[in-house]
Amino acid sequence: MERIQVMLVDPHPLSREGLTLLLHGETYNVISATTTLDAAYDEIELGLRPALLLLVLEGSREEFESATLLHIRGIVPECKVVVIANSVSSSLLTRAVDAGVNACLLGDMSTEVLTHSLQLVMLGQRVFPAPASVLPSGADDNGQSAAGDRYNIEAPGLISMSGREGEILRTLLYGYSNKMIARELNISEATVKVHLKTVLRKLNVRNRTQAAIWAMANDFSERKSASMSLSAPNRSEASN
Repeated sequence: MERIQVMLVDPHPLSREGLTLLLHGETYNVISATTTLDAAYDEIELGLRPALLLLVLEGSREEFESATLLHIRGIVPECKVVVIANSVSSSLLTRAVDAGVNACLLGDMSTEVLTHSLQLVMLGQRVFPAPASVLPSGADDNGQSAAGDRYNIEAPGLISMSGREGEILRTLLYGYSNKMIARELNISEATVKVHLKTVLRKLNVRNRTQAAIWAMANDFSERKSASMSLSAPNRSEASN
């Protein structure tokens, strides 16, 4: 299997070395690790062709050289770009979308979330956190509207789901089958299939596994409604 060629831009020597070790393996090959986006651009101009550019922002900094990144994308338009920041504001999200960034990730994520997010990005998905600033007005801390019938995920406001669709997406994180979801939510299996098809379409993914990876990468499991109490299923029940 051909490994994905990665260019890493990180001003911090320790985290740069740590990410290099983390990514090195059967899936990824770090072909360059630089401290600035300008240095990365110079290497790309000289012929380096990464499939993935991982850009780590310094400290509380929320800016990156948009012009330089656009120049890089002009040379290697197929290259996926992932930004990692300590915090992600709505202004950073806007700047990232304008620059064609494929994902914005928080620096305090787990290694599992990082690897799953990169998998999604390489599959052609866009992964963004959903901070409170991009939730609809009247939303509570659980991401639900005052009426409880809307659940907005994915900044910058490109994806929104009904409360029922959000509940079904959460159940996928637990490996629930359609039958188990129907029993948990007190709806028919046919209704589950309809909602699930809608969820997959909205997320632009092929199957429930990819949807679950998306949900994990976006910390969707932490936005449970107070009325839901899910438990891990038995292995014998979890099959479709």
